[in-house]
Amino acid sequence: LNRGFTSNGRSNDVTIFDLKTLKPIGQVKTGMNPDSILFDSVTGRVYTFNGRSNDSTAIDAKTGNVLGTIPLGGKPEFSVADGKGKIYVNIEDTSEVVEIDAAKASVTKRYSLKPCDGPSGLAMDTKNRRLFSVCGNRLMVISDPDAGKVLAMPAIGQGSDGVAFDPSTGYAMSSNGDGTMTVVHET
Repeated sequence: LNRGFTSNGRSNDVTIFDLKTLKPIGQVKTGMNPDSILFDSVTGRVYTFNGRSNDSTAIDAKTGNVLGTIPLGGKPEFSVADGKGKIYVNIEDTSEVVEIDAAKASVTKRYSLKPCDGPSGLAMDTKNRRLFSVCGNRLMVISDPDAGKVLAMPAIGQGSDGVAFDPSTGYAMSSNGDGTMTVVHET
């Protein structure tokens, strides 16, 4: 579509801009304090995850129209799409993962990440169907989103906020606020 999208937390909206000229072409109102933002290629929708209103706003990327608001039951953090029509998002204040059906714009599942406290960063191995959530209490929780259960909880550094997964190596990497990076190998 040659469009970029930014979440604007202070003004509670999304800016749509032209990728060639970088000029704004529209503003879309969202819930309160949109933070994480995600494009789902299966549905052609942009989803914002709104921290203060505890919901997600579904936006048609082509038209810029809001298609719906999805209550999440807690403060959303990072999100990932599986490329098959599902979106997963960490819920920080309830230590859960919520699954969203992107076509229906509705929650279809939620499961606990406990003993994880305050999950923020989220990455996914789409081939092996594993989620990697980094938590405020120095854990990386690896879960199976299809079964809705925790599989492993390796220790990580303090103050983690982001995590990435490299499918070519099988490494999940947590960037930690204490100046370290934790690398976990998926086997």
